This record gives sequence, C-alpha cells and structure tokens, in this order.
Amino acid sequence: MFFQVSQLAHVSGITALISNFAALLLAGIIFIKAYNEKSRILFEFALCVMFTSSPWYPSGFGYLNLLITGSPLPYDIYIIIGNLLLPLAIIFWLDIYLTTVKPRKRKLILSIYVIFSLIFWIYSFYFLYFSPNSPVEEMLGIIDDPTNPFDIDYKGFVLVYLAVSIFTSCATGFHFAAKSLKIEEKEIQWKGRFLLIAFLCFGIGAIADSVIPMNEISLVIFRIILILANLFFYIGFILPKWIKKIIFRENKTLTVGI
Repeated sequence: MFFQVSQLAHVSGITALISNFAALLLAGIIFIKAYNEKSRILFEFALCVMFTSSPWYPSGFGYLNLLITGSPLPYDIYIIIGNLLLPLAIIFWLDIYLTTVKPRKRKLILSIYVIFSLIFWIYSFYFLYFSPNSPVEEMLGIIDDPTNPFDIDYKGFVLVYLAVSIFTSCATGFHFAAKSLKIEEKEIQWKGRFLLIAFLCFGIGAIADSVIPMNEISLVIFRIILILANLFFYIGFILPKWIKKIIFRENKTLTVGI
C-alpha cells in the first residue's frame, strides 16, 4: 500500500530533492576542477558542499524512495544519512579555514572537533542500535507528523551538535570572508563577497529549516535560500570565468565612464 503523505510533505520532498541534486552537481563540478588542478583545498571544498547538504538528503532521497517503493526511509537510515555525514563537512571546512587563516592552531582545533564528532557518532549509534529499551526518538529526533515523514524534530545531543556545527561553520565562514575582503587583489575580494553571501544564506536557511514551523510557501523560500547558498559557495571558491567576465566588464565600464 502506498504511504499517504500531506501536501506539505510533497513540497518538502520535492524542494529537498532539487536542493540535493543542485548540491551534488556543484560538488561534481568542483571535484573535476580539483582533479585537473591537483588541489587538495578544492577537493576538500567539494566534499564540504556534498556533505553540508546531507541533513536534507533524507527528505529529498526519502521522497524519491517513496515514489519508487511506496514507503518512507526507515528511521535509522534517516538518522544516519541526515546526521552522521554532517561532521565530515565541518571537519573538511575547518581544515580549509585553519590551513588558510590559522595554520598554527590547525592540529589542536581539528583534534578537538574530531573528538566532539566521535562523541556525536557514538551517541547516535548507541541509541540507534545498542539501546533498544531507551526512548530512541526522544534522544535523537521525533517525526511529529505521520503524514510528513520527511521532516524531523531533532532532540538531545543531536540538536546540540547541529547547533554548534551551524554556529562554527558560519562564524569561521564570516571570518574567512572578512579576511578575503581585506586582500588588495580584486579577485580575492570578490570571492570574499560571494562567500559572505553564501554563509549568510546557509545560516539563515539552516536555522530557519530547523526551528521555524513551515508551511508550503515558507518551505519553498528557505529551500531556495539553501540552493543559493551552495551556488554562492561555488562562485566564491571557484570564481568561474563567466562570473569574472560579468564583474570585470562592469568594472571596465565604470572606469571608462569616470
């Protein structure tokens, strides 16, 4: 029997699926560029883009699974896909940030965050598989609406970890962008501007999607913001040729006009 879902669930699944494919497409483009340039930083950034979108993979690919099989994802798969890949995104991002901005503190800060992430992984796997008599959903996350299996209300240490991760990524991202804006090279300054917009969009979209009750319209708006965040991440790190042409053509036009 096909699992019955609400209209909000359909909107959530479709918008998440679009966001997932957009993130994976951009990650793929960055992987190709990283391979061609033999760049570790670009390779790690591609992984960041891929794993940063992982909290929305259960919604998008869960919806696709529903269309194919008629059933939502099992609860444990939802938690694993949605939560346990995110620490990789933060670790790779911190490595990029610390290598570039604070290389002397890289090993210490990365070690602290890796330990924090290991605790998070152990906590999650323990309640998923090794504590059958515990209130698993109250410790990890509750799907409040049975007609919307694509959105979960996270609880316990999961919620704490997600909050710390969002704050860490946005704080370091803003600092990274601000550092770029202070460099005299015009291309680096423009990268900083785009990254500032990217981290702002990501912070707004991630926080809103986590704590604000959504209807169909607001859900579409905030998912668009998340898609824009990934697009600006790509532009900010790569600054593709078509963006350069637009930016520096405008600059030349302004110079001639003056």
